[in-house]
Amino acid sequence: MGLLFTGYSVREICRKLSINPKTFYDHVDHIASRCRRKLATIDARWVNHAEHYELASNYVALQPHSNNGVYWIASGEAHSGYILCQHVNYSSNDDAVATLDHNPYDEVSRFVSQEYTAEASEAPGEPSKKLRERIDQKYQTILARGNVEDPLGNLSIFHYPSKGALIRPPYTSYAHYLHVLDMCCPEKRVSIYMPQDPLLRSAALSVCLSRIQEKNVDLMYVEEDASWDMAAPFGKVDIAYMSWWRDRWAISHQYEANKGICYLAGDNNEPESWFNVATTRHIQFYQNRFQLLFESFINEPRRKLRPAGILPLLDIFRAWHNLCYQDKQGLTAAQRLKVTDAPLTIKQLLS
Repeated sequence: MGLLFTGYSVREICRKLSINPKTFYDHVDHIASRCRRKLATIDARWVNHAEHYELASNYVALQPHSNNGVYWIASGEAHSGYILCQHVNYSSNDDAVATLDHNPYDEVSRFVSQEYTAEASEAPGEPSKKLRERIDQKYQTILARGNVEDPLGNLSIFHYPSKGALIRPPYTSYAHYLHVLDMCCPEKRVSIYMPQDPLLRSAALSVCLSRIQEKNVDLMYVEEDASWDMAAPFGKVDIAYMSWWRDRWAISHQYEANKGICYLAGDNNEPESWFNVATTRHIQFYQNRFQLLFESFINEPRRKLRPAGILPLLDIFRAWHNLCYQDKQGLTAAQRLKVTDAPLTIKQLLS
């Protein structure tokens, strides 16, 4: 595990430890199983004792340079960065049997057909540095999709994984939020902050319908510049109605930084109260750090169409991030949530 986290390739690890690749992957599966077991008790401790839930969500391509359509959705506590759950739209145990045209009444409707081809004529350009232009660009990219809820429509090149089956992203996002809300106590208030994308928006609105009716949920888009200071005051709030949806964005500035809030559902639609509360930066940091630490592993040429080997690593990394990784103040995400007293060593994590 130490060699994996320090950037060694599978071949180098096998050579150093005098093991064959099958033994290596067996060990990784076993480590992932222990990590899941350890986290299950910590997750339950938090969700059972929290007074309310402030969650942030994000999704990225699992292997950015592979164009294999596998997306990674993660949700966690917005301020501590504790990752509650994560899912990918890929199944290593199913066969890729599906029709090209989606029929929701088919038993295999959730799978993407192997005959699926990329829809976009060209790859998306570089996002603008100005927040409002960036939001508008994102809406244009979304509306160019054949199905606005399906980010596969943004791919200009598509390579189906060589093993297993790819699941349509909207099915995974709905399952993700069903799982998240199932873990949360129905009587306690839930706030969910998410990036600007209907993949997450539609799933969250549908799954939270009963909570919306009971007025104990807040759902909103959050887009912010990296330099936004959550502890500093901000300037005047401007309101802009954007895109075909006429989404009501509240945009404010702070020194050179800008931030936008689009309140989607709930009974507390006062943007000023959310600017220094709502954020997705900790979830984005988690996913970016995974892809940075394991860049050579996830982008190995032979693994670009074999995402199954990465899935156990996601469980290991979630456990390490929640229980072992310390921020600048020397605290882990679990310590910030007050569900553990001290950071765990890797030995303690696997004991």
